[in-house]
Amino acid sequence: MTSPTPDSPQSQYPGTNTPAQKNRACDRCRRRKAKCDFTEGERCTSCRESGAQCTFNLPLARRGPKIRSRKSASSTAELPPPASSQWETNAVDLGLSPPLMVSGGDVTSHQRWQNLSRALVFITNDLQQFVTRCFDLFFEYLYPLTPLVHEPSLRDSLSYFGQYPSENFSTRGLELWPETTFTLITAVCAEAAFLLPKDLFPEGQSVADIFLNASRSCLNQYLEAELENPNANSITIRYFHSNCLHAAGKPKYSWHIFGEATRLAQVMQLNLETSLEGLQPIEAELRRRAFWIVYMGDKSAAILNNRPITIHKFSFEAGITTSYPSGIEDEAPVLSPGNLVTNSDVVRITCIEGFNANLRLWQNASDLLLELRLMQDRNQQDLSMSNLQPLISAQEKDRLDALYVRFITCLDDLPPYLQSYTFAALADESRETTKQFLIQCANLQVSIHCLRMVITQKLENLPYYKSDIGHSDLRKTEIARDMLRVIQEAPFWSLQVNGEPYKRVVTDRGEGSQ
Repeated sequence: MTSPTPDSPQSQYPGTNTPAQKNRACDRCRRRKAKCDFTEGERCTSCRESGAQCTFNLPLARRGPKIRSRKSASSTAELPPPASSQWETNAVDLGLSPPLMVSGGDVTSHQRWQNLSRALVFITNDLQQFVTRCFDLFFEYLYPLTPLVHEPSLRDSLSYFGQYPSENFSTRGLELWPETTFTLITAVCAEAAFLLPKDLFPEGQSVADIFLNASRSCLNQYLEAELENPNANSITIRYFHSNCLHAAGKPKYSWHIFGEATRLAQVMQLNLETSLEGLQPIEAELRRRAFWIVYMGDKSAAILNNRPITIHKFSFEAGITTSYPSGIEDEAPVLSPGNLVTNSDVVRITCIEGFNANLRLWQNASDLLLELRLMQDRNQQDLSMSNLQPLISAQEKDRLDALYVRFITCLDDLPPYLQSYTFAALADESRETTKQFLIQCANLQVSIHCLRMVITQKLENLPYYKSDIGHSDLRKTEIARDMLRVIQEAPFWSLQVNGEPYKRVVTDRGEGSQ
């Protein structure tokens, strides 16, 4: 009997499926790597919710051992396998375009967990305990800068990999949950391993590539399905991967992965607050945070690495209406498979005020820099049409002055624990919340002085300010002095935690003041 074709009635109506089809997953579930509950005469849950019919057009995988094919002499590159029993620790897998998912050769999340455990046996015999330690370090030192994950839910989901599902365990409706959770867990661990200094995480350098490769490999397995149904974690995972690759000395590859996060934010229309309507409160909040951190990362890359600005208010027809993030740290955790009653008692004080302050800073700086670009473009057009030196109109100067004042005063209303003068008072305390405030404070102070220097240098190119070169030099000297004061007063570890880009900020902007 021939297999059904797309035009065959068998591919459209579940009631006419052959007995062999009763025991196979439908095409949609196979593509999405989801459990299929198709029964004769009734569509599966996934197809029913999407309004589609169950079809069985994909060819069955051959049973038995696979025949090893000879390599083609004309082949120039070999695609990496979707999974590996171990990961090399000396190089990051650069599989930019993984092959389409093929049923039959995929590795389950539990198999990946076992592979990861074997790969890390030189560090620990208890992978779950080691991952918990990575979580502790991440939430203590990195979460204040990247509050992109819901801590209680992440910790509860870890228990899923500590035991195999029982016979009555059901993943119905969860679809890709185990794979996405494994990818997120290993991405968080990789973030901690790559970004934290050796003093805080001595084993980080040894395990960083292992965690990152495990996360990238698992993401590649379900990539197609995820791109069709992205959520907040889709952006978060890529943002963490991008950070890790940048820390690994791969800025171009890092920019490519960051571009994936940017495009996901665009296709999900996260610039619109209305796109979050109807979502669970925690998912809506995490999407809001994911959008704004991509927004800030876009501006940071433009200034530090001369990348183009790709997300700003002019990028979207309707502009940006997404609200600033709010605190969700006191929300109840999301129930995870095998944890119908959560025992997580993690309660974390919200640090979103510092995150939003950083967001205000970069947004106001972006508005000012974009206005400067528009003015320079108009001046160049005027110069090409006339031999006279173009002048800034009074209206343009007033608008520029207003934007500059808004930028320079955007941190004036910071709470006392985020002000630079509290460095000395906070440095002697060892409480976790105090560490978080120190990290955010160092981030804010270094950022604003860096942006002040960049904007001052941009203003020098305008005709109106060229006659005041001496005053500009004094202003840059003052900014450099303020930067040095922050470096001297802030605990050294708080600057280390802010990462390699801030080391370059201090160096580059210091040279720019000379």
